[in-house]
Amino acid sequence: MRIREAAERSGVSAPTIRYYEQLGLLGSLARTGAGYRVFDEHAVRQLVFLRKARELGFSLEDCRELLDLVTAPNRGTAANAARKREVAVRRLAEIDEQIAELGRVRKLIELHIETLRDPSLDCPVAANL
Repeated sequence: MRIREAAERSGVSAPTIRYYEQLGLLGSLARTGAGYRVFDEHAVRQLVFLRKARELGFSLEDCRELLDLVTAPNRGTAANAARKREVAVRRLAEIDEQIAELGRVRKLIELHIETLRDPSLDCPVAANL
């Protein structure tokens, strides 16, 4: 199949597929004599995996590592599972940091809202201008 069908079946846009290929995330794709990429079911499964991993916020480097791990011949080993777990735990820690940062921002905005109840007080944000 060509890139358009692979994009439709995987939910990944054609420009993103080209980008992933450029980064080497898809391995080497076969090409027709005219130079069109040829996608097989394996490539579509890789694209679906990448889409889902990106939706979970994994970085492209994490995606590369996870893709290597899930397609490795030793994917059923304890070492492979441990490495996948490490990548996922690291992502979870990043999410926890983002949640904490959002909590700090939320409290700051709440403070600004409370300050703005009193018209005699300057806006804390504007005071820094």
